[in-house]
Amino acid sequence: MTRTKALLLAAGEGTRLRPLTEVLPKCLVPLGGRPLLAHWVHTLESAGVREALVNTNAHASLVRDYLALNNTRSTTRLVETHEPRLLGSAGTLAAHPGFADDAEAVLIIYADNLSGIDLTTLLQFHASHSDPFTMLLFRASDPSACGIATLDTDNRIVAFEEKPKQPSSDLANAGLYVVDAAVYRDMATANAFDIGHDLLPRYTGHMRGLPFDGFHLDVGSPQSYRHGQREAGAWAASRFHQDGPGKPAIFLDRDGTLIEDVPYLRDPKAVRLVPDAAKTLQRFRDAGFACVITTNQSGVGRGMMSKADLARVHDAFLSDLAAQGASVDAIYHCPTKPSITDRRTIEDLNRKPGPGMLWQAAMDLGLDVHRSWMIGDMVSDILAGRYAGCAGSVWLRGENSNSEENGLINHTTLGATSLEEAADTILRRHATDGIREASIPSTAQGVQGS
Repeated sequence: MTRTKALLLAAGEGTRLRPLTEVLPKCLVPLGGRPLLAHWVHTLESAGVREALVNTNAHASLVRDYLALNNTRSTTRLVETHEPRLLGSAGTLAAHPGFADDAEAVLIIYADNLSGIDLTTLLQFHASHSDPFTMLLFRASDPSACGIATLDTDNRIVAFEEKPKQPSSDLANAGLYVVDAAVYRDMATANAFDIGHDLLPRYTGHMRGLPFDGFHLDVGSPQSYRHGQREAGAWAASRFHQDGPGKPAIFLDRDGTLIEDVPYLRDPKAVRLVPDAAKTLQRFRDAGFACVITTNQSGVGRGMMSKADLARVHDAFLSDLAAQGASVDAIYHCPTKPSITDRRTIEDLNRKPGPGMLWQAAMDLGLDVHRSWMIGDMVSDILAGRYAGCAGSVWLRGENSNSEENGLINHTTLGATSLEEAADTILRRHATDGIREASIPSTAQGVQGS
């Protein structure tokens, strides 16, 4: 099989998606309960692509955290290339002229798109013709806003124009290319800034286009991101669960939610379950939810307790639950010592309000985050649920809030005075919603990302 590598162009600032992208990098905004980047990793895995270069700029440390998480579990290894100043799509190639030296072909992917394309099909099409360049195309509803290609009867691109005033067709550049290694090297040494404007016209007559009628969406605008959540959320979630729907979860904070809040708790004898903790967990499990604890434990990072101390506390916690006939599926903790006090700011992807622990649990346990809920007593808990792409969160002792008060994510936040009330609310909504339709959207949407 042809050795193929991938370049994921993921460093876009996502200015149109603010305020969400003031907290998360554009490539990590959630769709279907997983970060956008995870969808491309899944697609690359399915096509047998084992290495991808990912460029970063805004919130680079958070992307770096996600790459580390991915590389412990995925067959596709992600390698970062950091750009303190954005180089442009062609500039990223220029910074890595030798990337294709040990490959026969390179996939170049604008990672701010969500696409239903099977990369195996695209790679097979590329191998079937004699030209060194293949471009994926979709039918645009507004061709004047896209790069537009004209095909001959052999699917050869005989004309290409960026955002034409009078489009010759509706076949738009989907921001996904396959190029032979020699073409990659040629593009990398062309002293260009943008692939679409500066390089694609050079290959007119020497590249083929593959029209794609499936779902393809640029999530770069608020309107398209909302459209993606509304129309493609359930389908996007289903891509990670080949044997049927993934299991929904209840993600729960520990201190102040399931046990009494004792600052930097290290003594297992001080563990006290809150009223109805065991009963509530069992209700959730009986309803088909996994129960997963996600807890910030900066006491470890501060040197105020050891990992062994934390393990003993968790042993006592689990023992108390078991004595009342309850259990949890997993406990995840983040030991990072924060450098700031703002509970709304993500400085480590795995420390709440970062969504990393929830995504890690989803990978480990096969969970459908899109149908899951978060329960906690701090705003950082609620935001972790939102940024992970959960269906909703319940804020103990908090208040109901509009789903768009904290950005663009379609997420319900509800208040409750107790765990029992939180369970009543979630189970009532779950019974009403059921399993959402996960069929793939039928039409291509959106334009190439920027």
